Amino acid sequence: MGAGASSSISKVNYEDMQCMCRTATPLQEHKYSNYYAPTHPWLLINTLPPGMQGCLIPGTLPIDEEEVAINALIAASEGKTREIIVYGKNANDDTLHKKYQQLMGLGFRNVRVYPGGMFEWLLLQDIYGAASFPTTSKELDLLKYKPPSGRQKLILNI
Repeated sequence: MGAGASSSISKVNYEDMQCMCRTATPLQEHKYSNYYAPTHPWLLINTLPPGMQGCLIPGTLPIDEEEVAINALIAASEGKTREIIVYGKNANDDTLHKKYQQLMGLGFRNVRVYPGGMFEWLLLQDIYGAASFPTTSKELDLLKYKPPSGRQKLILNI
């Protein structure tokens, strides 16, 4: 791209994520090698810190399997065309953009992000129920996923 050119990040919304949850079979949820098998249609990655891996959206690749999965996709002939969806804590999570850039830099071209992250997902779960917005475990402290206040950031940086 030339100077002044921009590219947009491809995004998914909560309905797309619900569809992915419905297609995550128990085998795919628990046998991690299926995530990077050639027949698996997508890879769901999170950017949550290691201490926050207990409550995830079903079908999410475990953090300790990510490197193996990405290397397997890079080595596979069609691996870089696999759909990869990335989510983080919330809409202000900078790690989401960093992971997107990292994957694009590795040559993956079908990378999309769920900008609402776990905070939006858990809020929707609280309103509409776990049947519509499932997670791998019940999380009671939804606010630990909330974005920091922009006003607090402004005050702290002065």
